[in-house]
Amino acid sequence: MVYQSLYRRFRPQTFREVIGQDHLVAALRNAVVEERVGHAYLLSGPRGTGKTSTARILAKALNCIDLSGDGEPCGSCDSCANFEAGNSMDLVELDAASNNNVANIREITANAALGSPGKRKIYLLDEVHMLTAAASNALLKTLEEPPDHVIFVLATTDPQKVLPTIRSRTQHVELTLVAPELLRLHVEQIAKQAELEIDSAAIEYVVEQGSGSVRDTLSALDQVVTAGGIPEHRGSVDALVNAIVAQDLTDSMTAIAETVAAGVDPKDLAYRTTRKLRDVFLAGAGVNSGEATLEELPELAEKAGEMGRAVNVRALELLGQALVDMRQAPDPRLVLDLALVRLFAGTSDPHPVQRSARPSGQTQSSSERPAAQARAVLASAQSTGDGEVVAASSDSSSVAPPPPPPTQATEVDDRPDQVAPVTQTQTQAKGSLELSITEVSKRWEQEVLPSLAARARARFQAATIVTVAEGRVRFELPNETHRERCEQIKSDIETALRDIFEVEVEVELTAAQEEKVQTTAEPKAAVEEEVVDPAEFEANAGTGTTSVDRVLEAFPGAIASGEEDSASR
Repeated sequence: MVYQSLYRRFRPQTFREVIGQDHLVAALRNAVVEERVGHAYLLSGPRGTGKTSTARILAKALNCIDLSGDGEPCGSCDSCANFEAGNSMDLVELDAASNNNVANIREITANAALGSPGKRKIYLLDEVHMLTAAASNALLKTLEEPPDHVIFVLATTDPQKVLPTIRSRTQHVELTLVAPELLRLHVEQIAKQAELEIDSAAIEYVVEQGSGSVRDTLSALDQVVTAGGIPEHRGSVDALVNAIVAQDLTDSMTAIAETVAAGVDPKDLAYRTTRKLRDVFLAGAGVNSGEATLEELPELAEKAGEMGRAVNVRALELLGQALVDMRQAPDPRLVLDLALVRLFAGTSDPHPVQRSARPSGQTQSSSERPAAQARAVLASAQSTGDGEVVAASSDSSSVAPPPPPPTQATEVDDRPDQVAPVTQTQTQAKGSLELSITEVSKRWEQEVLPSLAARARARFQAATIVTVAEGRVRFELPNETHRERCEQIKSDIETALRDIFEVEVEVELTAAQEEKVQTTAEPKAAVEEEVVDPAEFEANAGTGTTSVDRVLEAFPGAIASGEEDSASR
């Protein structure tokens, strides 16, 4: 006799044998008893939850000759025997994944009106979401108004891909994953009926492998029975989880290497680790995920407190993303290793700035980069004018707060002992900022401008450096329109200058046209217009000065054309 797998051998034959789907069983059983069975049903849910088995039981009950009072098929009549043997003519099963074109649907619609030996004819379309759009549309009319003796049962694992017009013509019932407690009891019953010797550890293993799917659970039970126990190469995730809890990168990498070397797939390791970390997170919140036993909850809660919620959530995010990236990765283990590196890189140094801080009395090392010295001095040192200097901290590695506004300048005490001397390092760093306009202009033309992008180089080609002072470079542009366009990419210029001079540089843009208008407007406003009074011409008639002479004096450069005309006449 050919061996039959456990999930096929112990497939439910009655409604009461279906576990974990009480809402569906109650609805179908009542519909059978009250003879109110719908013309079309849509059963959706994860794999191995009983969609196909429930549809077969419904067809078996509708055609049972000796139906019991609670809607259960008798299992002894000829119709029930044919259903259990799988050769009933009243059930037509079609795999929509491989029969998904219009021709297959037309065959169903053409044969739907034909009679069958039993009272009802049931069409079971499995994986109905795989039908093409044309095939789904061809099914609509028959699905909406089938013959009186025909019932359609559609099964799918992805109801979102089913056309809304099909969903609206059916009674949609969602199936859920089975709880671990029910799966444990079910495995124990199956082991007892099949006379299998299996311990509690093996039961926990197959329930964990099943993940709420009855078929996957029984398949795992088959593997355990065949192997004579839990496979040794399975590998435990406890070592990796403990290393993540302790936030130890070395132990985490060692746990991955040892587990993968034992033959565990990195994808399976990442998946089981993610589930374990989820159980830890829920246990820390006082919730049982359903996959952990009561004895494991205190230990999981203790790990959650040791790890911290932030690290736990971060680990779940990174491992979840790693599972997605592993689908297309040529080396899944590398993806898992990088995920853990990112995890500990973000959690091992929560205060990096405080680590690098040094005592204020410690002088700066000569190996420090000049750019770091300049940035520190620029942030901490402030000039007060007239040779007065405010005391600055010699710790150039820590970032000081920005200088106050000019209106709130720090008052300098007149006592000489209150003025702290500026260290030699600060003086050198500050000197590196006092670049001459000639040097800045030269390096701008030779180094900065050629390194810019094409757009920035084109816009700043006409810019002229007018002033360089206190880390600020002022550019003059031909007009206001040009300045506004250059203002959009000012940050690119600041970045380029910072890279070349290795100091923080602030760029200021001005328009040359405005300054010229402002400077030329003032002299014109100061010129007073000279008014010539004609009465003065008459008053000065006796003095020998003619009116023409007075006009020529009032308007220098004018030519008296009347004299030339009289002379010519």
